[in-house]
Amino acid sequence: MESKKHFGEYICRRRKELGLTQREFADKLYVTESAVSKWERGLSYPDVTLLRDICAVLDVSEHELLTASVDTERRTAERLAEKYLRLTRTYRVVQYVLYGAILLGCAIGNLAAQGTLSWFWIALGSVLLAASLTLAPALAGLRQELIPYRASISLGSALASLELLLLFCCLYSGGDWFPMAGMGVLFGMSIFIIPVVLWQLPLAALEGRRVSAYLLAETALLELLLLTGCLYTGGDWFPMAAVGVLFGLSLFILPVVLRQLPLPAALEGRRLSAYLLAETALLELLLLTGCLYSGGDWFPMAAVGVLFGVSLFILPVLLRQLPLGAFVARNKLLVWFAVETVLLFVLLAVGQWYSGGSWLWSVGVPVTLVGLSLPWGLMALGRYLPVGPWIRGALCAFWAGLWTWLSPWAVDRVMLANGWNDDPYRLSWPFAFSGGVGPVQTLGVAVFVMWFVAAALAVTGILAARRRK
Repeated sequence: MESKKHFGEYICRRRKELGLTQREFADKLYVTESAVSKWERGLSYPDVTLLRDICAVLDVSEHELLTASVDTERRTAERLAEKYLRLTRTYRVVQYVLYGAILLGCAIGNLAAQGTLSWFWIALGSVLLAASLTLAPALAGLRQELIPYRASISLGSALASLELLLLFCCLYSGGDWFPMAGMGVLFGMSIFIIPVVLWQLPLAALEGRRVSAYLLAETALLELLLLTGCLYTGGDWFPMAAVGVLFGLSLFILPVVLRQLPLPAALEGRRLSAYLLAETALLELLLLTGCLYSGGDWFPMAAVGVLFGVSLFILPVLLRQLPLGAFVARNKLLVWFAVETVLLFVLLAVGQWYSGGSWLWSVGVPVTLVGLSLPWGLMALGRYLPVGPWIRGALCAFWAGLWTWLSPWAVDRVMLANGWNDDPYRLSWPFAFSGGVGPVQTLGVAVFVMWFVAAALAVTGILAARRRK
């Protein structure tokens, strides 16, 4: 009974605060005056279907009506919200008046002084730049869907206003520097603006790829800045600079792009190979561009040399990751040796062409074969000889010693055949140490050490084989 009475007293008090009679209150709810009287005397509750209408007429919340008390927190929040709306409205109006007065004063002053609008446009660009930082966020806040993007809207409008200001200044001064300045400002500000835009805009296609999008956008803007600078200066250096910058930046950007962007299924698990191949191609393109820019003819020599040097480290990765067939899978080391050998001979051939000589078959190929016989022999003995590891190691050490002993004599024979040596190398027993310490004696010590290691490995292998038996 007490709750009904308390509920009725609250309705009666609230009705009187609004200046409504029982009849006026009843008419708004489409009920009888006696029903309202029973509510207020605590004799009955209103029908539950009338609660929302009662709240609307009495300007209370359902919580306040059901508890028969004023929700002070809600009322305070509503008052603060109204105060904030009034404050923001005043803030906008003040800026309208302030910026409008500035532009009006500048227009009148410009017309009075010069009879035309000239420097007024610079003032307009300056006002737009200021308004983009102060007024644009407030205007964006008027629409609920734009509130999360106020920072992007403000920064974007500031960039557009700054570009417009530069254009007005360039036209006023009669210069032609706007494209260069505009691109420089665009690139510089985009370093800070693009991250905000990418992180705020709801771009489903960029989900998880925002860093890649940022890096690619900045690279494109930098290349465009270089192109603008080249055109502005009347130079022809853009291709060289563009490829150089692309190669340098790709060293750091490409791994991120390959990790984040959706690649074809064939490249899954082969991102490192794709990265290495792309960087090699860009390096070769940089060499070609440099050769064309300098007007030289050294590109074939440099290209093959770089390809040979880079492949020493890249080829093992490619052979491991790319699907090259069962034979390659079983013989990766052999394939690596074969490819590098072919590239080395191609490099020699290109070197002869570039130098204009005729030393390839008389000196280049024989000396290279002598040098290659060491790694090829070690690879064949260590990888394919069907014996135990100790014996393979012994044979490799023996071959290294034998090569160390005989290779100087073999190279010397080639030099003598071409008349390039007046002091022939004399092949002697490697352990002959008489006559002091010199190159021959030093080689003899090296041969002795390697053959001693070979003998030790062979003995160890034989003993190990006997123990297993």
